[in-house]
Amino acid sequence: MPVAPTSDTSNVSDLSCRRHARAEQTQLQILGMQRRSRCGYCRTPAGSCCFGARTRLLRCADYQVLIDRGWRRSGSLLYLTDHSSSCCAYYSIRTHALSHTLQQSEKKLLRKWRRWELLGDSAPDSALDSSVVTAGRRLVVRLEPAAYSEEKFHVFERYQRAVHNDMDASRSGFQSFLCSSPLLFEDTANGPTSGRLLSHGLGSYHQCYYVDGRLAAVGVIDVLPTCVSSVYLFYDPEFSDLSLGTYSSLREIALVRELNQYVSPDIKYYYMGYFIPSCPKMTYKARWRPAELLDLVTFAWIPIDQCLERIRQHPAFCTFDPRINSRNIVRNSRRDVLSWAPAISPCTLSDGERRAAMQLVFWIGPRNSVLASNLACISKELEQVVWQTVASLGLPLASRAILSI
Repeated sequence: MPVAPTSDTSNVSDLSCRRHARAEQTQLQILGMQRRSRCGYCRTPAGSCCFGARTRLLRCADYQVLIDRGWRRSGSLLYLTDHSSSCCAYYSIRTHALSHTLQQSEKKLLRKWRRWELLGDSAPDSALDSSVVTAGRRLVVRLEPAAYSEEKFHVFERYQRAVHNDMDASRSGFQSFLCSSPLLFEDTANGPTSGRLLSHGLGSYHQCYYVDGRLAAVGVIDVLPTCVSSVYLFYDPEFSDLSLGTYSSLREIALVRELNQYVSPDIKYYYMGYFIPSCPKMTYKARWRPAELLDLVTFAWIPIDQCLERIRQHPAFCTFDPRINSRNIVRNSRRDVLSWAPAISPCTLSDGERRAAMQLVFWIGPRNSVLASNLACISKELEQVVWQTVASLGLPLASRAILSI
């Protein structure tokens, strides 16, 4: 049976400071509206626009709230796309992992892996068992807290060069992007979670794939109160014929099932980031059924088959709620464009939420704080940032987090 190499221990202090910090509050530095110079999906020079925040400490439950409002994270940067000023429509997508069944193409992949003696002669489901360390004849998969190692960086560097033509990958960039997570390790609402599956409880992990003792791929994931959220996958290009992207997704879906059984019955979903209908390389996420898309007007999760027809009618953005006519919230130009961004727009706030928003406290530097009402008196721009903060975070999270500007 192959044995996985021991991971780098140089980040022990980083892990310990993130572990079970029960008394810590989420800290959010509000960046306001940010313009990306070029879209990473359709490559148009106009780019996309997002509402951004940076975080040093982020509770897992609070990040769950954020991704259920359309947010995603890249390292310590949190962002929410502004559909009123973006070239592509971004819809958060998730699948019901407990109801997922293997498709013929996935069964074929597992048979191929067995032929190559990567897996044992087990049934498809047990071949995807997601214990902390599992082994086939040549394959070992290890789930460990997200941490930097030279071995991981060298695989990332080769991946970036071969797949993304990025010749400038740096150790510091890799560390901040995929290793130094702001998520605090913590228990679920059902009690302690440390054990066979999650060594540190909820938080950020690396699922490492070793073939013949060599690191072949790393899946970066966040384990949250109700889901496993996929962050990134990178692999050694020499193993590209193994279809590691597909296999890693199957393993992460299997991990959700194990967490549901052994850690918390609330963990049921596999989040895959954004589904972007106009970008062919992002539409593959719809294959993991049963899938749902997030409605950014109602914040409800809607079965994807109900969403696709409305997306065809309104390719830039639409709401999936049948009670709302998408044409009432878009204007027509060369293409349908949302005329107001529901997840960010102050017009979505009630009078009571507006009054409560003015009582929020924002920190300016380490020692000075100011009421939101005073910020609003300084300039209309700051007043707008206050409204957008509450609209995008939701009032409950905005009220309990430590906000700075």
